[in-house]
Amino acid sequence: IAKEKIAFDSWKYKYYFELKKIHGKNITVICLLCKPMVCEYSTANNSTSNLKKHLDNVHKTTELVARLDTQQSLKRPRCDDEDEDDDDDDDDIPPAANKKCSYIKLLNFVIEIIQPLDIVEQPSFKQLVKGPNTKVMTCKTLMNHIETYRTMRTTIMVRLADIKSICTTADIWTAHNKSFFGMTCHWIDPTLLQWVSTALSCTRIRGKHTFDIIASLIDEIHTSFSLGDKVVRTITDNGSNFAKAFKEYGFQEEEDEETAKVDHKFRLISDVIDQPFQLPKHQRCTIHTLNLIAAYDIHKHLSCTSSTSAVYRSSIAKCSALWNKASCSCKVYEVIEDNANRKLTVPCVTRWNSFYNAVERVMSVEHLRIVCDEMGMVKFKMHEITFLKEYCKVLKPLAMALDILQGEEKCYYGYLLPTLLKLMDHLQQSKVDLKVTTSLPDAIITSIRKRFALLLDNTEGKPLQEAMLAAVTLPMFKLRWLLEDKHEHAKMVVNEEARKISSEQQESAVVCAVSNCDNFFDYLQPAPQAVDVIADEVNKFLCDSDISLACISKYLNMGEVFLKYNSLIPSSAPVERLFSVGARVFAPRWNRLSDERVEELILLRYNFELNILLN
Repeated sequence: IAKEKIAFDSWKYKYYFELKKIHGKNITVICLLCKPMVCEYSTANNSTSNLKKHLDNVHKTTELVARLDTQQSLKRPRCDDEDEDDDDDDDDIPPAANKKCSYIKLLNFVIEIIQPLDIVEQPSFKQLVKGPNTKVMTCKTLMNHIETYRTMRTTIMVRLADIKSICTTADIWTAHNKSFFGMTCHWIDPTLLQWVSTALSCTRIRGKHTFDIIASLIDEIHTSFSLGDKVVRTITDNGSNFAKAFKEYGFQEEEDEETAKVDHKFRLISDVIDQPFQLPKHQRCTIHTLNLIAAYDIHKHLSCTSSTSAVYRSSIAKCSALWNKASCSCKVYEVIEDNANRKLTVPCVTRWNSFYNAVERVMSVEHLRIVCDEMGMVKFKMHEITFLKEYCKVLKPLAMALDILQGEEKCYYGYLLPTLLKLMDHLQQSKVDLKVTTSLPDAIITSIRKRFALLLDNTEGKPLQEAMLAAVTLPMFKLRWLLEDKHEHAKMVVNEEARKISSEQQESAVVCAVSNCDNFFDYLQPAPQAVDVIADEVNKFLCDSDISLACISKYLNMGEVFLKYNSLIPSSAPVERLFSVGARVFAPRWNRLSDERVEELILLRYNFELNILLN
């Protein structure tokens, strides 16, 4: 006789009850939360509503924990008409709660490997997952279960509620004649001191990409997530439309009090009334700025300098011809594979690193002249090979700096200033033994100082102080990256900032010994000297030999300074990674998806990888 399935067996709160007996269509249970009192309750075999009402009414102050695991710690008594062999049949039919879990797992599978939603209707997929008691959902049902997008949005807002300082990145991406406005958000976890990143938006943008449309989109996204004054910076590239958006609607710092008074006095009333919102401070992407140096400044210098103009043009032209043939001809590819055992990389227009890597790969081919002969190309001359090798030698530090600043792990703002200073130091050292490109290192250093003048030359400026505070509070650097004559100034800046954001009421805590007036033998002692707690903490931190990130948790005030000034990233590379995900989602085969569905899938995939979704 087939036994009847009981809803209590698969109920997520069954562990708060003990099954006593089964009688007909009802069961009797004992509530474990009511002990030491013995309270019996009855409910139908196919329902647990009575038991749930008991929990809601009697134990409403108890925080209930749902358990959906299939392992049953409480065995129900067997009826007289049941055989022992029937015990193995308890889990033949999955619980109703597990049905939703299977849907979520299937949705996670589709999102993680970016599969089309109609994969669930393919015969081979049904054959793979279908079992005796399982039913594969349809494509329409799967699309309805993308309600996870709304859950993800709520989860992000909850996590951002307790964060004091965050930064956002923004950019525009165009694919298949459609433009999308992307934005990501980044902050440091106060407990783990690690970066947390999430995508906020990848919405369709229509019409011209003018500064006012960009400004309104940025404000709309910030407002929808209730970010408010938490955004310390928004990082974008050097595009004129983004720059003007922040110039017109962004936060403007006054240079001094006199200028502020004059501007406030003569400000037009229309300027105050017509500005509907105010954007946060703007930060130009460091990576894009370094790319401009590598792509335009260096090209201009090598093309306009008489000693390098001819050899630069001829050597790059031969490299371009080699890349074109290698990417278009199978025979040429086989020749390169036989002689170099490596594939030549083709440069990407928007990424200068790829150009450097492509030139370096060409120089790594041992039998380059033989390869050119077999391909029917003009051979590289000796002075051209010398130029390309020197080009790679000089620009290797720049390529390393780009990789560091656009990395996902080393993206603290404290890396910016030490990286730029070390880059210029390496460029100075690379001038040794140069024959053709002798003026190139100095030209790059000049471009760096020009484009980063606010950070490198303006010693009294706020950008320099912010970058210095971020670097000094990063345990990896502290004061090691500064010259010794600047150590005292850096200590003074850190001490002042630690006092500003200290949670203590006074600027410094004074520890004094308390004299016992009741003591008969009370002799006057010299007054104890005041101890500056914050200055002492700063000195201990800077003298600590531990360079791991975990050491910052031992210093309360230094940790606050670290969180404030390292909550900014130096580049807008994360939003570029968002668009890389978008290129996989918004593929040519998927271009019939609605704009809203495209945004949902892109955000779900990006945030899935960064562990933002609730599993």
